[in-house]
Amino acid sequence: MSLTELTGNPRHDQLLTLIADRGYMNIDELAQLLDVSTQTVRRDIRKLSEQGLITRHHGGAGRASSVVNTAFEQREVSLTDEKQAIAEAIADYIPDGSTIFITIGTTVEHVARALLNHNHLRIITNSLRVAHILYKNPRFEVMMPGGSIRAHNGGIIGPHAVAFVSEFRADYLITSIGAIDTDGTLLEFDVNEASVAKGMMAHARHILLAADHTKYHASAAVSIGNISQVSALFTDESPPAAMNQLAHTHQVEIIEVTPASLAENG
Repeated sequence: MSLTELTGNPRHDQLLTLIADRGYMNIDELAQLLDVSTQTVRRDIRKLSEQGLITRHHGGAGRASSVVNTAFEQREVSLTDEKQAIAEAIADYIPDGSTIFITIGTTVEHVARALLNHNHLRIITNSLRVAHILYKNPRFEVMMPGGSIRAHNGGIIGPHAVAFVSEFRADYLITSIGAIDTDGTLLEFDVNEASVAKGMMAHARHILLAADHTKYHASAAVSIGNISQVSALFTDESPPAAMNQLAHTHQVEIIEVTPASLAENG
């Protein structure tokens, strides 16, 4: 999805592209990358937010929409190193012989690939793309619900999918998220996808949440639960202080990973 020539102002277009890719950026980062002053960035953010193209936050800006997710194809190629590191950490956490729910999303597809060397997994997923990664492994049992298939991400939704999920009790749920609000509310973009995810949460013994740092500043519309329900949060950056404290209070394990590109440079 190209964002070039969106505003007619090259700097504004570049700012929009950066925010679309990262999900959220602070003013200092934008000023450095755009090679302008922080005052100029603040003016740009104010103007673009007035046009509904981005959302202003304290100290930065994020994507505009709380209803429409970034194009699936665009998310596939964004933050790949971070998602890969998170995926490998989750795969290390899962023991052989587990029954696992897996939801829809680019991050959990990375997890599915990272699980391929495991043994004797039973996987229940409403993602055609996740199933396609896993089904050829003879050591796995892969199960899918019936329902309507979403063209943009291969997700299966609907009341039949929710009912199917409720027939199982999984050891683990592996899920990503659209956003995490400051009070720990877990948010998704699509109410139908959220219904299946909520069903999985209700029938999983342990919830493993994959969330890169952009999710702390993103915005989405549909609540599926709270971080207090999560067993472990896998992330590339420690959550903001209030969220971190909430996780600590509810004994949520925070597993912070280092992407390969940063590890090589560090």
